[in-house]
Amino acid sequence: MNFDIVQIIQLAIILLISIGVHEFAHAWTSDKLGDPTPKMMDRLTPNPLAHIDPIGFVMIFLINFGWGKPVITNPNYYRRPLRDECLVAFAGPISNIILALLAIVLMMILVVTWVAVEAEMVMNFWSLFAAINCGLAVFNMVPLPPLDGWRLVKLVAPRWAGMVQQMSYQYGIVVFVLLFFVARFIAPFIFQVSSWLYEYLHAFVLLIFSLFLVL
Repeated sequence: MNFDIVQIIQLAIILLISIGVHEFAHAWTSDKLGDPTPKMMDRLTPNPLAHIDPIGFVMIFLINFGWGKPVITNPNYYRRPLRDECLVAFAGPISNIILALLAIVLMMILVVTWVAVEAEMVMNFWSLFAAINCGLAVFNMVPLPPLDGWRLVKLVAPRWAGMVQQMSYQYGIVVFVLLFFVARFIAPFIFQVSSWLYEYLHAFVLLIFSLFLVL
């Protein structure tokens, strides 16, 4: 990434909001399903400072790869563990899709009201906001620890996933390096799927706005 200072500030703001909302969505969903763990750990808040890992956040700008504080949950509190674990897993990526959708709606409002003509920087900000949230939604569904997609692997193959999880605790740096290189390898795929998601959301919002203007 080759950013100037303005773009770096924009990216920092976007990531603070997006990662904060993502982790809060996990915490809120787990809490609503009966798990008090996120609340006891002070994670039941949209405040991004409660969800940002300082080192992981800085790493995003240094090596284009970082992380937030994962929300700790206890599935033993769930009444329907299989269903509820899936709901908690999907809550984070869905929250990013919702953020992307809201950003695209705002962009469309700016276009319709012609404000965008006088506010190119604002349009660029919300376009980047939507694109990054699409990327976060797709990337977090990759079935590797500690990403959200890994929660689904644990449900399908709990014994094998448990072994891998234990290894990740013992050899955390190895898992990090592996995830880093895997992310580099699949980056084109993530970018392509994220682009499709962005285009579909944009087309959906455009359709809604077109119907609204016709009516």
